[in-house]
Amino acid sequence: MPLHKHKKTLLLLAVLALACTGLADETPWREVRSPHFRVITNGSDSAGRQVAREFERMREVFASQFPTFRLDSPAPLLILAPQDEPTTKKLLPQFWASKLSKPAGLYLHGWERQFAVVRLDAVGSDRVSPDRYAVVYHEYVHSILHLNFRWLPTWLDEGLAEFYGYTRFEDKNTFIGAPPRNIQIIRTLDSRASLPLETFLARRGSFSHDDRDTAMFYAQSWALTHYLTLGPGMENGALLSRFFAAIQTGTEQKKAFQDTFGPFEKVQNGFDQYLRRFTFSAGVLPSPPRSEDKAYESRMLTVAETESEIATFYAGTNQRKLALEPAQNAVKTDAKIALAHETLGSLALNEGNDQEAVGEFSKAVELDPKMYLSLFAKTMLSPLPHSTTKADRDKFQGELMKVLDVNPHFAPAFVELAKLFVAEGDLLHALAMARVAEKFEPSRSGYHILTGQILLRAGHPVEASSAADYVASRWFGPDHDEAMELWNSVPPAQRASATQPDVTLVSPDLRTAEGTIKSVTCADPIMTLTIEQAGQPLTFRYDLHHGMLGYSDTLWVGRSHFTPCFHTVGVRAVVRYKPAADKSITGDAVNIGFRDDLPAAIPTPEKAPAHADSAANSK
Repeated sequence: MPLHKHKKTLLLLAVLALACTGLADETPWREVRSPHFRVITNGSDSAGRQVAREFERMREVFASQFPTFRLDSPAPLLILAPQDEPTTKKLLPQFWASKLSKPAGLYLHGWERQFAVVRLDAVGSDRVSPDRYAVVYHEYVHSILHLNFRWLPTWLDEGLAEFYGYTRFEDKNTFIGAPPRNIQIIRTLDSRASLPLETFLARRGSFSHDDRDTAMFYAQSWALTHYLTLGPGMENGALLSRFFAAIQTGTEQKKAFQDTFGPFEKVQNGFDQYLRRFTFSAGVLPSPPRSEDKAYESRMLTVAETESEIATFYAGTNQRKLALEPAQNAVKTDAKIALAHETLGSLALNEGNDQEAVGEFSKAVELDPKMYLSLFAKTMLSPLPHSTTKADRDKFQGELMKVLDVNPHFAPAFVELAKLFVAEGDLLHALAMARVAEKFEPSRSGYHILTGQILLRAGHPVEASSAADYVASRWFGPDHDEAMELWNSVPPAQRASATQPDVTLVSPDLRTAEGTIKSVTCADPIMTLTIEQAGQPLTFRYDLHHGMLGYSDTLWVGRSHFTPCFHTVGVRAVVRYKPAADKSITGDAVNIGFRDDLPAAIPTPEKAPAHADSAANSK
């Protein structure tokens, strides 16, 4: 998992030292629960119900269009509906502290929790914002796609999010694929020539340093998805579904594209003609039965519950300094608020205060046994994951099963079970657990690498190299590097293919070191890291505000908590660096990858010779 994947989110959410008051002084918020969503708002009850209804309608579109899709993420979604700009500013102060546009809606992805923010005064009327839910719907679509596909090319990931993001609901009909009513996409397509399809399909990122290029990429992604869904001869998306299936089974994208839609030249001609049309059509579906939002459960939260929810939002969106005060206030007001204790535990964990974190997580579980995140963190911070005794391993497995009793789709628990079985030499069960983790979070490249590592240890090098090739050919940065490690560990004669995946080009100015981390110290913005390579200590300096950090998806402290300053001693690291003029250190690190290797097999006690047993029994 490369941290640079989250640069856009971190840019928006990492401004932690702002002089901004929290929401602790606010009156209690209201909670609305619909069949599949939970909304909290400081607006009216009817406004909260309307927001919940809009999400239910969008979910129904996917339920009807893709009946086999999983629609409910293991990471629960909380929708916050602030009533006005001042409240939204308190939730997301960084937007008002910069030139960033002020959001009417926002969707924030996380491993443990997801959040949507819907500003009521900006979405209350078509006149205010015709496509008022577009940003939220766009990101919600991403979350559903990543829940159901191992990998999607960037253009299709963004194209589908744009295509469904502007869905319009009317009394009798629902329109999908209609262009946005502010016609920005159409203007962008008219203003610049589109990229040739073969080049466009190969692009790996949606953003560039040129805002116009970024806008053009989103517009062309929308237009191409529109054409491949509703264009002539596309069978109302049936061909696109066939393309989906091909790339999920591992077929290279360009081959799958031409096998499904025809030669690039033919598709290019059809697409160009489609772009020159005067209007774009929309898919029309009968609107689902109107959700009876009056039947939704609604109640006023207490002050402590409100502060606890807001604190969890701050913590879950990397605004940790803003999270501390409302979490502490919640506990002072009501010491039995389990969620506040969990948030305080999370904040302590991120600061490396493990003893304090264990205390808060333990309190959360004591107050509410369904707090599976607290139970998981408490278990992972205990000696159990590192013990080699049979009794402790059995207890560790039992605690992980308690987590899964509460949330049967919590992939990190299956990852830890897989590693536990590896250590016990039970590779069959380890592989089964890794496969389940892949199923529940298919877009995590590290889970596919974990499966490949187990396959290799189990004596299946061909399948292991296929897993490595799949990731290395589709992901980039640290994920790609980690996959290449697996690929290179398979003997050439035993690989599924003789063709090596594309290798990340490393600057000739950089050197590479690899070893176990012995110490880490941080004094913002500098981290000092010492590793042991072939018995020799090597020390590196790293600027936490620059460069690139990456970590294995299977590191339990990764997910929503990763910080290189804590919980990394004993982990293997790959460091790319420039030699330092300062002879007291080895170099200045530019790129650091934190790896999570499979555990070594725990030695089993050798059985005593049969005659010794007999002799002992005879005495």
